[in-house]
This record gives sequence, structure tokens and C-alpha cells, in this order.
Amino acid sequence: MRLGTFIFNCLTVAVLIAGPVMACTCAAPATAAAGLQRSVAVFRGKVTAIHRPFWDWRGLSTSGSQRVSFEVSKQWKGPPATNVDVTTRLSGEACGFPFAKNHEYLVCVVSEPKDLQTGICTGTKNVNEAGQEMRQLDELVAGVNR
Repeated sequence: MRLGTFIFNCLTVAVLIAGPVMACTCAAPATAAAGLQRSVAVFRGKVTAIHRPFWDWRGLSTSGSQRVSFEVSKQWKGPPATNVDVTTRLSGEACGFPFAKNHEYLVCVVSEPKDLQTGICTGTKNVNEAGQEMRQLDELVAGVNR
């Protein structure tokens, strides 16, 4: 009985001192040109795997991020690659992007000190919603290569 009370009290204290949760406050690039300029890589890719840290998956810690693997089908910017791994936060409230395995996305990647990252603030979109941006990227890249 004492152990149960102790655990309950510890959990209560942990919840009370955790502090307020902050929502994501950013703006995605207004144009494809702006997204291209501020990204280190821009590509169209299919999610092949989503890797969440083991302890997060078990609910024993919260790193707050996951690594997403892509098979690249088209690239507008960045070093040539057929496969790319990027990191994103676990939730939209933390500016993460909700990727789903076997779905295709227009991915805009920014460089952080430890890894390549993406999220809702970079201009990343599901390809079904990114037709106009992909056409603009084709035009921008074609104009540069003339």
C-alpha cells in the first residue's frame, strides 16, 4: 500500500512541475522560392520507415523526435541522394510533421547542429497538396540551369 501511495505522489509531483506546454509558433515559407532558399535540401520522397527511439516507443522517455527514412524520387536542391534520413518532432504542437509510411511528400530540409530536420515550419507537404509548389520548383531550378 505504501509503495502505491509513493508512486502516485511521485507522478503527481512530476505532472505539477512539468510546466506549461508550448505550441508551435512559426510560419512555413510563403513561396516555393523562399522554401528553396532557406533549405539545405528539397526533394520528393516516399517514406520507407519511421524510427522512434526505443525508450520513447515504450513510454519510458520522451526524446520528442523521430527519424524518417525516404526513398528520393526527385530532387531540387542538396547533394544527390537516393535515400535520405531526416528528423522531425513527434507532434505538430512541437512543429513536427505527421509523416506516414508509404506516403509521398515534398520535403524541405534544414540543417541543425546534430542532424537534418524538417517539420511544419519548413514548407514540407504531402505531394497531393504540393502540386503548385513542385511546378514552381521545376521552373526555379530550370531558370538557374539556363
